[in-house]
Amino acid sequence: MSAFKKNIGFDLKKNFQEKNSIIDDLKELLHSEISNTDKVKKFKKIREKWVSIGKVQSHLSFGINNSYKHHIKLFYDYLYLDKKIKDRDQEDNKKMKLSIIEDAERVKSYGDKLKSYRELLVLIKKWNYLTGPAKGNDEEKMNNKFDSIIQEVKNNKKDYLKNREEHDKKNIEIKKELVENFKKLMIDEIDEKSKWIKKIKQIEKIKDEFIGMGPIKSSQNNELWKEFKSVNKEFINKKNLFFKNLKKTYSDNIKKQINLIEEIKKLKDSKKINISDLQNLKSKFKNIKNVPFKRNKENWNLFLDVYNSCFNQIDDLKNEKDQKNKEILDKKNNLIEELKNDFSLEKINTIIDEWAKIDNKNSSKELTGLISLVTQQLKLTGLNKNEIEANILKIKSKLIDDSEKRSEKIRLRKKIEDLTKQISQLENNLNFIKTGSDNKVLDGVYNDIEKLKNQLNKNEKKYILIK
Repeated sequence: MSAFKKNIGFDLKKNFQEKNSIIDDLKELLHSEISNTDKVKKFKKIREKWVSIGKVQSHLSFGINNSYKHHIKLFYDYLYLDKKIKDRDQEDNKKMKLSIIEDAERVKSYGDKLKSYRELLVLIKKWNYLTGPAKGNDEEKMNNKFDSIIQEVKNNKKDYLKNREEHDKKNIEIKKELVENFKKLMIDEIDEKSKWIKKIKQIEKIKDEFIGMGPIKSSQNNELWKEFKSVNKEFINKKNLFFKNLKKTYSDNIKKQINLIEEIKKLKDSKKINISDLQNLKSKFKNIKNVPFKRNKENWNLFLDVYNSCFNQIDDLKNEKDQKNKEILDKKNNLIEELKNDFSLEKINTIIDEWAKIDNKNSSKELTGLISLVTQQLKLTGLNKNEIEANILKIKSKLIDDSEKRSEKIRLRKKIEDLTKQISQLENNLNFIKTGSDNKVLDGVYNDIEKLKNQLNKNEKKYILIK
């Protein structure tokens, strides 16, 4: 007998002895005087140890496995006399079995059907020796599910061995596609942690599928593996570089957030708050990425407190302004009523002075109402059109603010300049008209000059009246 076979024989005997020892431990545990909770802990360690032990001699395997299962059942029969422990243990078993089913689903999807079968055997061993019973309905459903996966994996293995060449050809094409998808994911340059995490998950899925397919008997397999490793190396380098620099990025972005918090505080203290400025600051804050979650939340809450406070301040100022505007409007309406009841040229001046004291920010509606009333009343006094216009202009001059006055004077100055140029041009044209020319032409020119001079005179008077 060779040394190799002797070693194998020695290991099998050793494994048999260890398993017998575990069965003795189970017997002892069953009759020990420790608490049930401690018994459960030791019981779980015993099961884990059993699974870790390798094979025994084939002719001894059946007997020792049955002996183990028998004592496991005895332990459960004893243990489940305590309902609380029973419920807790069955729930733990359910969680473990669901986890194994999840792993089995993953293993089932491997492209390498032989690897899939090998890893499933490990899961079957865990299912049989590491888990116990769950509640009736749960137990049946999970057993059925696991059995169906086992059968599917076995069928996949059988089909693969039968049609190996066809499967390998198909899997080569799948590997090609996976490599191309990997390359595509590496094209886009990203600078956000959340996007990187998303990309990592996508790539890990591709890598798991590629590696899970295992080696394939094809001349293309080695080339695909080299290409895959090359892309993966690029991915690892880029990923490592990003996360290496992330600490500095964190620091820079935290500073940006703090600066925005200080900026919005200054805006609040200034009491000159503009909604668009607030919204702009909020947008800037939200666009800052790559900040640690906890710190980002803290800074956002600080910013939001001031942001909301600003809006409360805006509401307060608006209410204050609305109240003030109402008071102003009431005063102006009272003055209009007073003027209606007692109209005279002297009274107009008094009313206008009082009106100007209230404020010089007149809405078009308010001012139009006042001017309309004064105009109507002035017509009744017998004043001519020019006199009425002069009085109205004086009133407007008193009621409009300095900026409006400047704008109006600029407009009138330009008008005066344009009229002066037109008059000068027409007067020059007269020099080119020969004596004896058609009188109608001369009369037309003189009439145009006269009209323009009248307009010029009116605008000059208006300009002077605006003080």
